[in-house]
Order: sequence, then C-alpha cells, then structure tokens
Amino acid sequence: MSSPDSRPPPGLLARALKKVGHLTSPETRSGKVFAKAEQGLTQVAARLAQSPTFLRVSGGLMRRGFTLQIRRTSVMEKTLHSLRVPTASEVETLRDQLRRMNDQVEALGSQLEHVVELLERQEQPSAEPAADAPPAPRRRRSSAASRSVP
Repeated sequence: MSSPDSRPPPGLLARALKKVGHLTSPETRSGKVFAKAEQGLTQVAARLAQSPTFLRVSGGLMRRGFTLQIRRTSVMEKTLHSLRVPTASEVETLRDQLRRMNDQVEALGSQLEHVVELLERQEQPSAEPAADAPPAPRRRRSSAASRSVP
C-alpha cells in the first residue's frame, strides 16, 4: 500500500508543462533564445500594427465582415418572418418592454403599500372619543365604488 504522504506520479500534461517551463526559463540557453525571438517578434508586430497599409487592410476586412453579418441577419429575419417566427431582435425588444413593465408594476406595488399604510394609520383611533363628542362623520363612497356594489 502507498503511504498517505506519497503523491501519484505526474501526468503527461504536468510533465509537458514542466518541460516547457524548463525550455523557456531565462537561465537556459533555449530560454535565452526564446526571449530574444519573443522580443524581435514583438517589435515586428508593433511596427506592423502601426503601419497605415495594415490598418487600411484590416479596417476593410472588418467592414466586409460587418456587412456580411448584417446581410446574414437580414436574410435570417426575412426567413423567420415568412415562417411567422419572431426574430431575435423582436424577442429582445419584447424582453426589454417586459422588464420596463415589471419595474413599473414593482413601483406601483410599493406605492400601493405606502397608501395602505397611510389609510391604516388614518383609520386607527388616535384616542378614545369622549362620550359627549359627536360621532365621526361617515365617509361617502365614490360614485364608481357605489355603482360596482349591488
């Protein structure tokens, strides 16, 4: 049986990572070569990224990619409309409307809770009325409330 302190042998990935670490270490000859190559490639990439030609070509490619994406989306939406299926943009619009309505319902709920608290405070007797004091006048119901009651 193995002792509880012994570790299993490292796997293939662990051995490979250890070897890569050794090869790229600045103390080894291969590590020094790697560092110089990395430094040279970084300088080349920096000059390339600042080149007007590279910027013009990459900008054109990005523009073409965006145009193709717009066309693909348009074709997909037309296909979905012909099948009477909502598009992703329509679903997102509905989702935004639903979020706004949910926020409004929550705000109205909070307002109603506040109104109920105020009404409960008004209905609670602040002190026992004196025996010789006239009774409090009864509140009239609104016309809408009186119509709904049979």
